[in-house]
Amino acid sequence: MCGILFSLATREYSVNQNEWEVLKELNTRRGPDSQNLKQVQSCNCSKEDLSLQFFSTVLHLRGANVVPQPLCGPYTGNILCWNGEIFGGINVEFGQNDTQVLMDTLEKASSEIEILSALQSIEGPFAFVYYKTSSKKIYFGRDCLGRRSLLWLRSDKGAFMLSSVGKAKTNQDDPDVWEEVPANGIYSIDLNTDILALEEPNELPKACGYPLNLFPWAYIENYDKLDMLKKGKLSFPFPRLNATLPDHEIIDEANADIEPPIDVNMEKAITEFKSVLGESVKKRVADIPYLDTKGQARVAILFSGGLDCICLAALANQYLPMSESIDLLNVAFENPRAEKAKTQTPKKSKKRNPKKNQTEAVKKEQKDVQESKRSIYDTPDRLTGKAGVEELRQIAPDRTWNFVEINVPYPEAMEYRQRIIDRMFPLDTVMDLSIAMAFWFASRGKGVIHTQDQVVDYESHARVLISGLGADEQLGGYSRHREAFRHGSWERLIQETQLDVDRISTRNLGRDDRIMSDHGKEVRFPFLSTYVVDWLCQQPIQLKMDLRYNRGIGEKILLRHVARELGLVNASRNWKRAIQFGAKTAKMTGESRSEKGQHKLIQE
Repeated sequence: MCGILFSLATREYSVNQNEWEVLKELNTRRGPDSQNLKQVQSCNCSKEDLSLQFFSTVLHLRGANVVPQPLCGPYTGNILCWNGEIFGGINVEFGQNDTQVLMDTLEKASSEIEILSALQSIEGPFAFVYYKTSSKKIYFGRDCLGRRSLLWLRSDKGAFMLSSVGKAKTNQDDPDVWEEVPANGIYSIDLNTDILALEEPNELPKACGYPLNLFPWAYIENYDKLDMLKKGKLSFPFPRLNATLPDHEIIDEANADIEPPIDVNMEKAITEFKSVLGESVKKRVADIPYLDTKGQARVAILFSGGLDCICLAALANQYLPMSESIDLLNVAFENPRAEKAKTQTPKKSKKRNPKKNQTEAVKKEQKDVQESKRSIYDTPDRLTGKAGVEELRQIAPDRTWNFVEINVPYPEAMEYRQRIIDRMFPLDTVMDLSIAMAFWFASRGKGVIHTQDQVVDYESHARVLISGLGADEQLGGYSRHREAFRHGSWERLIQETQLDVDRISTRNLGRDDRIMSDHGKEVRFPFLSTYVVDWLCQQPIQLKMDLRYNRGIGEKILLRHVARELGLVNASRNWKRAIQFGAKTAKMTGESRSEKGQHKLIQE
């Protein structure tokens, strides 16, 4: 994980120095191990002076030693700011630093097509800025799934800027706007362009008057990738979904809650998916450097006890030395609104039945006694998390599983609320805050663990966080998938799933990156390895999900089979639950019941 900050300025379009210093500090939180600035003075075809600033911060996660950024070519003067991980496409040997390997690859590129070809081939999340001195071209962008944050500042009067994290404007009349760079391709700026001679308008934002050029990601089938690069298009590393319709018949309700038998096609899919997903996990956990953390875990799982994260935990167990512990980060919030709802007296029925009322009173009293014994932090995710870690301890009893109970009192949540709002910027809805708050406190890793009869304060120092995000989108985990199947059977379900895959890059991965990196941590998504996405896209829909069956069976049916193969029998029946409800951050701060997730936050 690294922080990127870049500016292109001229005499007419200057850098706001106060904003630059704030952004430097924010990016330093992402990369506490190294911070460096590289400045370049150049000129355009009109002999106008140009000023380029490259500021990079580094969180050491690859190789034996910290490799400071920006990286500069000793003979070429080329400059690279890299925030990403290379898990395939370009060969990075075990123990090598991937930033250095990428720079060496780019240094050998003699043309724009070779630069784009190298970047297109990378398997892994990334955001970057690269300056090619000889051609005076700046390249920047995000990977095709948008797994790393990169923002740009659109300005009609100031410098063009790129940053891993942004700053909300204090003056609402200020026309400058920070936005996420769309993960729709790789952008370039040609500083040799004669901007005075430009006639055709460009729909893309300009950088100090220079037009942006876009090399878009595209589904390319039956075409040579090199030919498409010559036409200015990048190839997605995965195809569209397999649209073959199954010939399955409708099943009756009596069988809808029974796990279907495993046929030869499903058995093959289970074996292959376990291998593909396992390899994805291996690449994300096995090559993390050992730092001075007094024997603590190198890897932590964002752990609700749900199907997705517990499968990743079980797979991580296979690829880490048994002597190492694994942290399971489970977050729960004190939610005053939810606690108040527990104590409210239900409305009385109009019809009075003394015997029935007496029975209900006894039941309520018993329930109140049970509730009084339960902690306010026994949220749904806490309960499934406790059950999940016990199952992991059964399949891997020699492993130390640190179940970190991260309990967040309401006053503490309010103390950090504004900081979290600032980090998730430019996203600004009620739902964004609910999710961001859960991720921010979970990734901070401060909680307690239970050791025998003691409760001990514990802080996870694992720099790599593993997330199960991406499973629901590809394996039919959302209620909208059931609705699509109910209204239009398999054909509509394929369309809905394709839509989900297409919009992964436009959803919230940039926000999650900004939130969790605020603690100097990096989040990795094994389900979003492009190799995993590629394999899943090729599979027939009925092997991934079979929504003729009820909840807990039909959705993510392939992953449920894998869970049972891993020995996670109980967890294989878990349902999908959004983190804001599982951790109880939903509507924690909202006073109005009419407040919806898509509503904008009220500025204080």
